[in-house]
This record gives sequence, C-alpha cells and structure tokens, in this order.
Amino acid sequence: MDLLAIPITIAAGVAMGAINNVAGGAGIFALWAFQYACGLPLAVANPSSRLGAIGVGLFAWLGFLRAGIRPTREVWVLALYAIPGALVGNLLALRANDLAFRVYLAAALLLLLVQQLRGKGPGAISRRSPILGPLGCVLVGLHMGFAQVGTGFVAALVLVATYHRDLLQVNAAKSVIVISASIASLIGFVLAPHVLANQSPVIAWGPAACLLVGTATGSFFASKWSVSKGSATVRRVVLVIASLSLLEQVWQIGMLASG
Repeated sequence: MDLLAIPITIAAGVAMGAINNVAGGAGIFALWAFQYACGLPLAVANPSSRLGAIGVGLFAWLGFLRAGIRPTREVWVLALYAIPGALVGNLLALRANDLAFRVYLAAALLLLLVQQLRGKGPGAISRRSPILGPLGCVLVGLHMGFAQVGTGFVAALVLVATYHRDLLQVNAAKSVIVISASIASLIGFVLAPHVLANQSPVIAWGPAACLLVGTATGSFFASKWSVSKGSATVRRVVLVIASLSLLEQVWQIGMLASG
C-alpha cells in the first residue's frame, strides 16, 4: 500500500462515516479511495469496504448513546434478520459483474429519492403487517452483502416504512442494523475462499484498516451533529447525497455500457 494512499483512505473514511451517519450513500468514497488511491479492482474494493461499514455502525451507535438516543430492543431483534440476507448478498457479489453492481445501486438510490420526496414528516406509524420489518431487514442485509454503498439508504427506507418517520430515530436504529449486517458480510467474505471452489481472498486488510480508522472518527462525531441539527436538516442531507450519488452511478453505467 502506497504511503500517500494511507491518508487519502483515512480521509475518505471520515467522509464516509460522517455522511453515512447523517444520511447514507457515502460508501462510494471507500470505492474511490480503494480503486484510485490503492489500486484495487472493484471485485476487491467492494468487499474490503465492510470493515469500514462496521466502524460506521458501531461508532454511530456509540455517538447516539452519548447524545441520549437509544435504539429500542425491537430494533436489536430486527437487526438479526439482516444476517442471512448479508450472507446471500455476499454470494451474489462474488458472482456479479461491474455493470450489474452499478445498475442495482442506481435503482436503490432512485427509490430512496422517491420515498424522501413523498415523505409525510415525522411521527410514529403503525405497521400493516408484522412481517414487513423482518423482511425489510433481510433485504437490508442482502444489500449490504452485495453492494454496501447505500445500505444506510435502504435501511432508512425500511425503517421509515415500518418503524418511525423521525429521521433521528431512524438513524439511531439504522446504526444497529448496519452493525449486524456489516459484521455478517465481513465474515462471509473472509470465509468465502475456504468454502467456495476457486475463490481467491477478497479483503485487502491494509486499506480496510485505514478506512475503519476514518469511518469510526467521522461516524462518532457526526452523530452529535445530526442530533443537534434535527430531522429537517438530516432529510436535506439525504436528498443532496442521494442525488449526487445517483448521478455518479448513471455516469459509471454509461462508461461501462459504452466500453
């Protein structure tokens, strides 16, 4: 790993941790740092971002605890449903090409933008079915295992629809689900070479550790910021980051399709 790549990757991690704590979609910073600063192919850059995702979830949770916001026991139970989804997502990621990855991510970002633009504001909501929350968390895990980028967006979609419309409560709950899904996904990628034929190791531990340092720092301090600014500011950040991330994915899809 080049010495210059170390501070670049840490800085990317700080941005990823801070933005993902407040909104989501900043996992793209990890891919940029891994691909352009560290020289990793997408097939390695994507799995290696899971260690940083653990930092995002864990230190966001600690930051919210410090600010007096505690996810409920219900959220911890829901987070368990993300584990099988993450492992299935790992298998799909190991078999997908770059174009499929980008198309899927663009679709997820577009869905989040539609949901946020149609939002009805804060307040608890009743569920239509008791299976929606668990099923949604399986899908969050599936997304984490496959793409990682935008997991916070997908978790927000699920939690706003089944748990709460206040984005501060959603962000605190999201941190718990991200912890569960990212740990499961990392374990799945670590074990992949031992359980799948002809599968090479897919985690670049040096860059991944640098990313973790950055995400832990950015995520912890951003949690305090999001609590102090309130849900309205958080929602505006969600809209801006989702829009920019979607444009970036459309550009990447165009490049891959024309190539």
